[in-house]
Amino acid sequence: MTTPTASLHDITAANRVSWNAIHDARPGQPAAFFAAGGSALSAEEIAAAGDVSGHRVLQLACSCGDEALSWATLGASVTGIDISEVAIDLARAKSTESRIPVDFRRADMFDLPADLTDLDLIYLSWGAICWVPDLTTWATVIADRLRPGGSLLLADHHPIWEVLAVTGPDTLTVTTDYFGRSTPRATINNAKLPVGARDTATPPPFTAFVWPPSDIITALLAAGLQLTHFTESPIPDMYPGLGAPAHLPATYLIRATRNVSRGTTPRITK
Repeated sequence: MTTPTASLHDITAANRVSWNAIHDARPGQPAAFFAAGGSALSAEEIAAAGDVSGHRVLQLACSCGDEALSWATLGASVTGIDISEVAIDLARAKSTESRIPVDFRRADMFDLPADLTDLDLIYLSWGAICWVPDLTTWATVIADRLRPGGSLLLADHHPIWEVLAVTGPDTLTVTTDYFGRSTPRATINNAKLPVGARDTATPPPFTAFVWPPSDIITALLAAGLQLTHFTESPIPDMYPGLGAPAHLPATYLIRATRNVSRGTTPRITK
């Protein structure tokens, strides 16, 4: 589950340059959307997280801040981390304009600020896990930063969707190796490129990975977390032009909880 040809920090630093090049084209929802009570979270994510009021929530790879602001409107004390300073500047501006307090910081998820510990929830969402070069190290970071009884919540595109492309009416093409794991994707299909890089003549280079959910779950279990929720779901719009899109998974959701140590009193969730 590691990448032998380059260090994970080399990979994330190179991706940072590319993210900075495109993030001005990734503004997300406007501040007024959140000020009016809007949310970028799905009903499934909110249900899986439970009541977060008064809880410390950390979003890794928070992009322009939409989900972090949404958690804050649910009463959580939220920190959002992203590797791109351009993304963080966008997120901070929305936080200020909407008057929804979120602590947005520029940082690599593999080199988190020391004060981000004893967390109730660590959250990653759509298009985050594919940028993780090393699941073993990532899962260890998650486990180390959660309080006993705290949880990871991961909602993302299914790797089946990542490797399949609709290339014509009722026609699918396999674009990369589902079991590539620690081998970076040789190419990224245009439809799977980040917004801002998609439909451009010369998109900036990105190093991304395909991680089967089984590998993610195995890494979390090895780090001492307990799997408490796992679902896979279809979203027909993610397979445009396919006659039977509901027959294929499009997204998945994982929740895993750090075991409560003997003698430790768990925090009660309302």
